Amino acid sequence: MTVEIIDIGMGNIYSIQNLLYKLNIDAKIITTVEQIKSDFLILPGVGSAKLYMEKLQQSKFDKAIIKHIKANKRLLGICLGFQILGEYSQEDGGVQGLGLLKGYTSKLGNNISNNQWINFHLKKQNLIESKWLPQAKLSRKQSIDGRVFYNHEYGFVCEDKNVYSQSISLGLDKYSSIVIDKNIIGVQFHPEKSQTMGIELLGMVL
Repeated sequence: MTVEIIDIGMGNIYSIQNLLYKLNIDAKIITTVEQIKSDFLILPGVGSAKLYMEKLQQSKFDKAIIKHIKANKRLLGICLGFQILGEYSQEDGGVQGLGLLKGYTSKLGNNISNNQWINFHLKKQNLIESKWLPQAKLSRKQSIDGRVFYNHEYGFVCEDKNVYSQSISLGLDKYSSIVIDKNIIGVQFHPEKSQTMGIELLGMVL
């Protein structure tokens, strides 16, 4: 299996690639839409939503990602790369997203910044019920349990009751830690900074 990581200059690209190498997964970094060959894309992102969307549009990755999803191919969005999959973001005065997930991104309550490790739990059954894993491999763990690392000031508010969405924590229960919708997974935390849990998460979804 080959995974392609979209690089528009705003994400922890090489950290993600190194994490995939630890799982013996062939991970290629791509910078143009012409390089898309894989059925599995990873869209990482950090920084400003407005600049991020501008870079996606300039490189035509915005349309390529939508086409990829409509073709029933899979996508993992990380942090800002997850947030822009929604309908819009309130950041930078308002930014239209890709509209692949029903929901929006808003400033965290009380203008806080969430930079910490938080407990996270995911069952393989959640992936099966969301149609992400049509046939779960016996080698996959039944669940993962541990702590993951967050670093963000905005969060995604899921408005689709038909998809799997897990809140970040009791104090941030409005915002999604992870959303699973058939061929899309979005995570607010950083797998590449979450040590063992990052490896276990990717091992479960890939």
